[in-house]
Amino acid sequence: MSPVGMSLLMLLALAGFAALSWRKLQVVVALQPEVRWDQPLERLRSVLLNGLLQRRMVQREWRPGLMHAVIFLGFMSLLLRKLQLIAIAYHEPAVFPDWFGGPFAAFKDFIELAVIAAVLYAFWRRFVARPARLEPNREAVLVLGLILVIMLTDLAFDGFRFALLSASEPGIAHERAFAFAGGAVAAAFQGGSSGVLQAGYLLSYWTQMVVVFGFLVLLPTGEHFHIVTALPTLFFRRGRPANRVPSVDIDQLMEATEEADMKAGVRTAADLVWKDGLDVFTCTECGRCKDACPTHLTGKPLSMKMVNDRLKHHLVEQRERLIAHDPKSELPALVGPVISEDTLWACTTCGYCEAACPIELEHLPRFLRMRQHQVMIAGEFPHELKKVFEAYESQGNPWGLQAAQRGDWAQGLNVPVVRSAEDMAALDGLFYVGSAMSFDPRGQKIARAFVTILQRAGVRFGILGPDEGSTGECVRRVGNEMLFQQLAAALVGTLNERGVKRIVTCDPHALNSLRNEYPEFGGHYELVHHTQLIAELLAQGRIRVGNALQQVVFHDPCYLGRHNGEFDAPREVLGRLCSDAPLEMERSREKAMCCGAGGGRMWMEETIGQRINITRVEQALALKPQTIATACPYCAVMMADGLAALPGAGATQSRDIAELVAEALLD
Repeated sequence: MSPVGMSLLMLLALAGFAALSWRKLQVVVALQPEVRWDQPLERLRSVLLNGLLQRRMVQREWRPGLMHAVIFLGFMSLLLRKLQLIAIAYHEPAVFPDWFGGPFAAFKDFIELAVIAAVLYAFWRRFVARPARLEPNREAVLVLGLILVIMLTDLAFDGFRFALLSASEPGIAHERAFAFAGGAVAAAFQGGSSGVLQAGYLLSYWTQMVVVFGFLVLLPTGEHFHIVTALPTLFFRRGRPANRVPSVDIDQLMEATEEADMKAGVRTAADLVWKDGLDVFTCTECGRCKDACPTHLTGKPLSMKMVNDRLKHHLVEQRERLIAHDPKSELPALVGPVISEDTLWACTTCGYCEAACPIELEHLPRFLRMRQHQVMIAGEFPHELKKVFEAYESQGNPWGLQAAQRGDWAQGLNVPVVRSAEDMAALDGLFYVGSAMSFDPRGQKIARAFVTILQRAGVRFGILGPDEGSTGECVRRVGNEMLFQQLAAALVGTLNERGVKRIVTCDPHALNSLRNEYPEFGGHYELVHHTQLIAELLAQGRIRVGNALQQVVFHDPCYLGRHNGEFDAPREVLGRLCSDAPLEMERSREKAMCCGAGGGRMWMEETIGQRINITRVEQALALKPQTIATACPYCAVMMADGLAALPGAGATQSRDIAELVAEALLD
């Protein structure tokens, strides 16, 4: 072998890898700071489970997940083999000690055969099965080819090495005795001339080493940089659903006197945090984020993969400006030139993309911060939102209906109105109704049905009536942080003044905001969704229901399921109501598709592609259900509208679980 040749090859490859990696990592370092060191043990746990053991990859789609896990773990475990090959360049008979070398040779052969099988399966998926999310990708094909070459040349090298040297080198003979694949190759080569064996020996060795170190230099240039950055990205991940919008310091914004200090959200790449940069350079472009993305599935110009790709290229293009930190060097805005307005405002904030990403990349916070800039600083947002903002500012609800009428839906139901802490102390909890069920006729039916259940169960509850304020969840997710904080301050003041500790609500959006966002503003409450309370009342025997329903399919609300982890309570209730097993859509639970109302989309028109709610209803109708059950007032509206728009819906109806339970109550 050649010590000089190996030294030169390693020097060039490592220098190239370091230089090309630094070109990207230097951009990451130049972005805005953010602390990501909390809970180090939990972060390391994620690295172990989702990085080294590939849990998220395998759980969601076990076949391609297992394929990737085999390739990844094979890649990692064979690093030791590469060290041995490097050592061989300096000392040709180099082997591991017998106690380790023999078993390792067998292990290596098994792993290499498994990786070859996985690579062949990957080629089959790309060129034969061709799932929709796998777009043509030359880099992926090249990398798979390089991996295949590395595996095949290593087996060939073992065969030539064993045939040439095992008779004279006891250590190599010991390896051959264990290496079942390499030994078989050696047996096939054994009759060749020494010249042919020597030529094959050198060719297979140097081909492999040039490909290995060439692969190393290739990594930082494309999407396979994730082989280097995926584990750090997992360590620095947020570690929870994107159920909190990044806050804006409103006081600081209002006190700013210079135009340059009047900042909110993200305008240019320089406003991104360093984790945003690490994420876009780590994106594997696997396309899993698109499988149940409601915008992608309905023909809108949005997927996390697409956004990551555009941001990645933009960061590389603006590299010199970003690392220079020159205030006189004006960076282009992200919204418009890089991320189109249609892309930004299409997002429903359902969170599927983040839940599906095997390395937990983060998408929603940067989009929400872009919306903050567009609304609060640029004043550029969909025209429909202007009326929504004005309605919230004047009446505290998106319809602009009189705030004093907020409790009118409960007339005749004998529902107590909580007016003081003393009133609250006599009750089990507060029923937070929310705008959708206070003013929208469809939502009012759900509220009245839930009251019927609570009264039948003997639950002591009350409402705030006309004093109830909006959580502001909707305006926050479309970027109007100032209006949200005003609404939040008012509602927290009311709730705390009246001593509220426990809140039940039928609205997952309100539940999410009160549970996950209000603590930042002084609101600390125990939140219960109405399906959770109904399931509890049924389990305790405080209410009884008949089970006459059949062919019921449940649509998972994003803000109940993915954002807050509750998938079972609605299904437990439906299990009591149905005489057969409730139906499940293909896209359900963690993989459920959004109804299209989240992220403020309830108040914006859909002008691109098919309407999201119609697509979701079509998915439900494929099961031929009698009823589409919901557990969110916004989902109820979207499912009902979708059914009304589809002539083939027939007699299928959309009902909230509270309505189904109220109708099935037994004496």
